[in-house]
Amino acid sequence: MLIPTNLIADPEILKGLADGTFVRYGSVIRHAAGSPKGGQIVRHLAEASGLTSQLTTLPLSPITGAADVVTNGIGHVATFNKLIGIDNKLLGLQQTAAQVLGVSQIAAGASVLGLGVSIAGFAYMGYKLHQVQQSIGQLQQSLDAGFGRLENRLDRLSGQLAYLHLLVEDSRARQQRLSSAIADLHKALLIQEIANLQAELENLKRFPDDSPKAALKAATKARLFLASQASQAPLESEPNTLMRVDVATQGWTVATATEAQLLLQHGQLQDARDLLSQTVPQLQQHAERWTETLLSDERPELNTVQRFATPPFKPHVTAERIHRIARISPIDRNLSPDGIRRKRTDAEVELQMSRTQPQITPEWQHRQIALAEYLDTLSELTARLDSLLEFAHLCAARNVKSSQDLLPVADAKPGLYLLSAAI
Repeated sequence: MLIPTNLIADPEILKGLADGTFVRYGSVIRHAAGSPKGGQIVRHLAEASGLTSQLTTLPLSPITGAADVVTNGIGHVATFNKLIGIDNKLLGLQQTAAQVLGVSQIAAGASVLGLGVSIAGFAYMGYKLHQVQQSIGQLQQSLDAGFGRLENRLDRLSGQLAYLHLLVEDSRARQQRLSSAIADLHKALLIQEIANLQAELENLKRFPDDSPKAALKAATKARLFLASQASQAPLESEPNTLMRVDVATQGWTVATATEAQLLLQHGQLQDARDLLSQTVPQLQQHAERWTETLLSDERPELNTVQRFATPPFKPHVTAERIHRIARISPIDRNLSPDGIRRKRTDAEVELQMSRTQPQITPEWQHRQIALAEYLDTLSELTARLDSLLEFAHLCAARNVKSSQDLLPVADAKPGLYLLSAAI
């Protein structure tokens, strides 16, 4: 059995995350790109039981999607640090734990921790499925009540689908179409499949010793159906289409992670690896297609994620978010540092041109912020599922009987843990 190490006990990892030697990618820590070992896994991250339930009580910033610990006040920062087992005094650094882990401004659809490597994974997945449904209901209520001040509207939402408000704020007709689409979504098989899977997860939580066959069947059915719905939607930036694809993609990812976790837990390591090896490339291609579509602009200088690094967006879109979106952008993914600077400069110059200025309205800016939120969700979900595939490889390499053999014990103190060195 591997003995997990609490994150606080490994100052080398913390220092590497802080100075950029290492980067968090989903639920793993890798050597930063550009280094001799660029991309290689350093350690896997795993959460002990109880951490997810505590994190879900923290407030969320709707548009940034990050826990308020990232942006709002010392009290929440201290709470977050305590939960994940980090004491900033031991670091000898000024960064908050959120900054060290690179989790600020992660979209609410992906949350602070992962879909994958977690002893509390099933409870987390059930929570996320519930949050998707809850957000749809809240969004419907907000639209029915009419549009008031933007910040008040967003405060009433959980953050899961808040970007939709920014996409339709400039048109009452678009608001009405979205409201109709939300009502249709409530009746759709999309929500039914999510609800069925959520019910099976709740049943597993209540009766953990029962056979996983029913839950596996529900997860497989949901995965196949939601993947089809996410993949077949037209590539367009219409809010109702984005919403349907968002809900389907999140459900697809959670269903896949649920199925894989059940297989790993019950020793079906090769089946889990085969499932993830098939699904991860599909999800990556799906994310790339949508990124290319949503970043497309008639002005070629703005056809890049680096447009979010220009002055109009700096207060709203962090460098971390830009970096995550760049991972799934075919245009930006392989740019050199000089190429990034050129793209950023070209975008900034274009936005300052007199021919462009009339188009830089608040509505246009809000739409861009919404798209950044949307794409960040796609990037993070892709990274989470890829991390679970790496964990499945680790289980196979260690020849364990169950993935539980590699995770913190059930009575481990809630916190974020590092597993033994990767393969």
